[in-house]
Amino acid sequence: MNKQENNQKGGLINMAAFLARSEVNGPGLRAVVWVQGCPRRCAGCFNQDMLEFRDNKIITVKQLADRILAIQGLAGVSFSGGEPFAQALPLAQLAETLTQQGLNIVIFTGYTYTELKAGNDPAWNRLLAAVDLLVAGPFMQELPTQEYLLGSANQELLFLTDRLKNHPAIGNHSETTVEVTIDTTGTVNITGLSNKIDLPLPPAREPRTAR
Repeated sequence: MNKQENNQKGGLINMAAFLARSEVNGPGLRAVVWVQGCPRRCAGCFNQDMLEFRDNKIITVKQLADRILAIQGLAGVSFSGGEPFAQALPLAQLAETLTQQGLNIVIFTGYTYTELKAGNDPAWNRLLAAVDLLVAGPFMQELPTQEYLLGSANQELLFLTDRLKNHPAIGNHSETTVEVTIDTTGTVNITGLSNKIDLPLPPAREPRTAR
């Protein structure tokens, strides 16, 4: 049994990428965790290198929580991937720790809310209980949209708590959709919704784009 399978028992997160500060992956300044592995395989997915179920950066829930909580000025954390609900239990444990410290949680998932509820999976339900804003639904490249945080028009913003409902970024179509950062090693990181702009983007390493 590899570490990816062990993640279903909680305690370990198989992480594809991490960004300490972002303003395009949810309302306000937030950290972003991309997980490795996705069963959905949507055509045109932005993050092809995060789809395969393989061990990538294995980190404990406590280590990642400590890393995030050490970052000053964050309003919240976003989980993307990959598919966060493929690692629902450890992400639920992480989200619970972070919300106890006042951070809000946004999740980008390829599942619809109906699918998540119908699954009747205890780990899925536990993660849903810790989420403030769910960006739900498979990416469909034939349905482009300019809606805030959505990759395609079929997707939904679902407020599972009231914490982010009145955030000024919500519904603001002029919000920046792409960030380009350069880390200390010189790696160019591009994240956000690059399908919403017409500028050619240079090839990037991790993370390439979000959602």
